[in-house]
Amino acid sequence: REQFDVVLLDIMMPGIDGFEVLRRIRVEHDATELPVIMATAKDDSSDVVAALKLGANDYVTKPFDFPVVLARVTTQLSLKRSRDQLASAHRRMKKDLDAAARIQRHFLPPERPELAGVEVAWRYLPCDELAGDTLNIFSLDESRIGLMMVDVVGHGVPAALLSVTLSRVMSSEPGSSSALWVTDETNSGLRIASPTEVARELVKRFPYDQETGQYFTMVYAVLDLADMNLVYVAAGHPGPLILRRGQPTRVLGTNAPPVGLLPPMIPVQINEGSVSLQQGDRVVIVTDGIPEACNEDEEELGTTRMTSLFERGLDRDLNESLDQVLAEVAEWCGPVSYTH
Repeated sequence: REQFDVVLLDIMMPGIDGFEVLRRIRVEHDATELPVIMATAKDDSSDVVAALKLGANDYVTKPFDFPVVLARVTTQLSLKRSRDQLASAHRRMKKDLDAAARIQRHFLPPERPELAGVEVAWRYLPCDELAGDTLNIFSLDESRIGLMMVDVVGHGVPAALLSVTLSRVMSSEPGSSSALWVTDETNSGLRIASPTEVARELVKRFPYDQETGQYFTMVYAVLDLADMNLVYVAAGHPGPLILRRGQPTRVLGTNAPPVGLLPPMIPVQINEGSVSLQQGDRVVIVTDGIPEACNEDEEELGTTRMTSLFERGLDRDLNESLDQVLAEVAEWCGPVSYTH
């Protein structure tokens, strides 16, 4: 009924012995939650071994040397208080991480974005509470759709902070803070930036930083619904896959280095790519979590196998095909975790 910080437990007791009491204690309280110091006979090492195997934290021998007993009790109390402080800090941190993860998810697109002329589906499976990956797809105007995917190097809070910042910087809302819009010198208003202009602006805003070592890969693409032409930049990121029934899958290449990876003395070459789409084509963009997913033998899934997975889903509903791909990647990994 009561809460205790430490238990000094004799083995020899009336009714049930100390071993049985210890067994019952450990059913509900582990050794970090409730330290138990066993009192054993001085010449019986088997009692000491049995007590430690049952989960005792320490032991003292009889007859008691009370300064030794006091020292060992004090040590266990100090350890427990330290563990309690760590547990409290962990709970606060977990609460903060959960709140941060909710904020990060807020910047993801709706589960089924409604965009005229295209059908969209996506999946987001971070390996930690916070991730360095983010994505979005949105209307830029009545005839053009923007699509971005970002993968910040690393995991945890630093990567997530940069990821959220990029979600804001690559906002579809026209304004000076968005890298997706530039000043139109002909009428002093704003116009939609090309993927190359977006990439150059990101290089300017997120330069090489030797102290943080942070950089990111990304794909930014603009689809013009009028002529179904997709223009893209893949900065150190796996290029989009273009899946077309009855034809080999086209794997578009990376055409720029990761943003923030190269020091300023090295010139950054950024080239746009483009592809004309047809009715029924699928454009697939992933982070490196899928092609680099490893099985138990540490063999990567690779681009060829990944492409085959998406090809097999061409005749399925878009959402169903994504679920099937993830199921097959999970089967490839086995007990090994993966992220994408």
